[in-house]
Amino acid sequence: MITELWKHLSSRRKVQFLLLLVLMIVASMLEVISVGAVVPFLGALTSPEKIFQHDLAQPLIQVLKIKEPSQLLFPLTAIFVVAILVSSAVRILLLYVSTRLSFSTGADLSINIYRRTLYQDYSTHISRNSSEVINSIITKTTAVINHTLVPTLAFISSVFITLGIVSVIFTINTTVALISFFTFSFF
Repeated sequence: MITELWKHLSSRRKVQFLLLLVLMIVASMLEVISVGAVVPFLGALTSPEKIFQHDLAQPLIQVLKIKEPSQLLFPLTAIFVVAILVSSAVRILLLYVSTRLSFSTGADLSINIYRRTLYQDYSTHISRNSSEVINSIITKTTAVINHTLVPTLAFISSVFITLGIVSVIFTINTTVALISFFTFSFF
């Protein structure tokens, strides 16, 4: 159904859907960053000494000229909050753009269907009730929007975010990721 729908889209809408795909990828990367920012933040809360001695924290420590492990709490909290806010803002933008694009595509489809209906033979128009034709166009395009476009875009977005998070977890620790995967799959 999606491939049939793709054939009926204008080139402008196809480009918009491809740009939406890029936005989905960016949103998934930002989601991974926001999830990854939790670890240093929690480390700064529980044991700032370990974070202070960690190799990855040294550039931040040198740039901010931090002398004490306790001074790491504010910068790491700020980084965590900014990561969450940016990720959330992009997710809201993604939701807005995908919903708007879905309904714009539905409007395009209904206009095309209505135009094709108008250019049919006169005998066809006489044999049909015009209100039933209009109702059918509205019902079918609404069904395409609500049952195909919106769920498909939400699914694709969720897949990108899930793949991003899972790939980072597998990169960090494969054993824990496999155990978690099988445990969650079991439940």
